[in-house]
Amino acid sequence: MHKLALYIIDFIFPPSHLELELRLLSRQSALESLPRAGKPEFPFISAIFDYKSDLVKEMIWQIKYKKNKHAIRCAAYALQSRLQDNTMLIPIPISRKRRRERGYNQCELIVDEMIKINPNLKKDSNLLMRTRHIDKQTFKNRKERIENIKNIFEVASALSAIENQEKIAIIDDVTTTGSTLREAKDALFKAGFTNVETLAVAH
Repeated sequence: MHKLALYIIDFIFPPSHLELELRLLSRQSALESLPRAGKPEFPFISAIFDYKSDLVKEMIWQIKYKKNKHAIRCAAYALQSRLQDNTMLIPIPISRKRRRERGYNQCELIVDEMIKINPNLKKDSNLLMRTRHIDKQTFKNRKERIENIKNIFEVASALSAIENQEKIAIIDDVTTTGSTLREAKDALFKAGFTNVETLAVAH
C-alpha cells in the first residue's frame, strides 16, 4: 500500500534526480558514501556530512521541509554511530512560531529515530528552551548570524541531570557558523552541566 501511494505521489509530483538518488541509499551506504564534513570553526562542534554536497543538501531539505522518513533514518543512523550508550540527547529547540508554521521540529524527529535505532540513548526535549523567535538566517552574513543568535536559549530544569552528571549531546541538523550550537552549549554550562558535546548532521 505504501509503495502504491508513493507511486501515485511520484506520478503527480515527479521527484528530482537527487531525491531518487537519496532513496537508493541505505542508512549504512549513506554513512559510508556521503562526503565528510570539514572541521567546524569551534573545536567542540562535530558534524558528519559536508553540506556543500548536493546530495547532503537534499537530505537536509527533505528532513526539514518534507519530513522524509528515509532521510531522517539516514541522518539518525549516522549521528547515533558517534555516541555512547546512555547519552542524553537534546534536540535544538525551535520557536513556537516556527513550530506552528512547520508543524514539527526536525531535530526532534531525528532524535526520536536515533533512539529507535539505539534504545540505550535517551532524550529530553524540555531541558533547553528557545526564548525568542528569529527570522531565517539564510541571507544574513556571518556577523549578523552570530549577533542574531546571542542569548537565545535558556535551561528549564537542570537538577536531576546535574546530580547524575549525565553525558549530554546537543543535536542539530546543520551548523554553519556554529553560533547556534555554541549558544546552546553555553546555556547548559551556565546551568551547571559540564559533560556536553554538540553534534550536527552536516556542516
